[in-house]
Amino acid sequence: MSAIAPRPAAPPAADAFALARFFRVLADPTRLRIITLLGDGERTVGEIVQAVGGLQPRVSAHLACLRHCGFVETERRGREVIYRLSVDRLGRLLALGANVAAPRAEHLATCDRIGPDWV
Repeated sequence: MSAIAPRPAAPPAADAFALARFFRVLADPTRLRIITLLGDGERTVGEIVQAVGGLQPRVSAHLACLRHCGFVETERRGREVIYRLSVDRLGRLLALGANVAAPRAEHLATCDRIGPDWV
């Protein structure tokens, strides 16, 4: 006989709002690519732009979002700004999310219930 793990308690409304915002930051493919890249180590803005293949102003807007929400921190070195992750265990969270999403990947890719309008 196997024991069923207890269901986690629902977060209070204020915490649910903050948690929804937390996941909203992660809900953009470009921001996910940036976070994954920074999981391998700190990078300059130019390196990030080149690696994600986006336009510099768009990538900078994503970096500003990540910085404002506390996912990354910066350090100025001369004329360059260096970005690094500032959230512990974020890589583990993303790996867990990828494992949970994998069996549903095709369905998620075709889901039309959510989209850019909900963000």
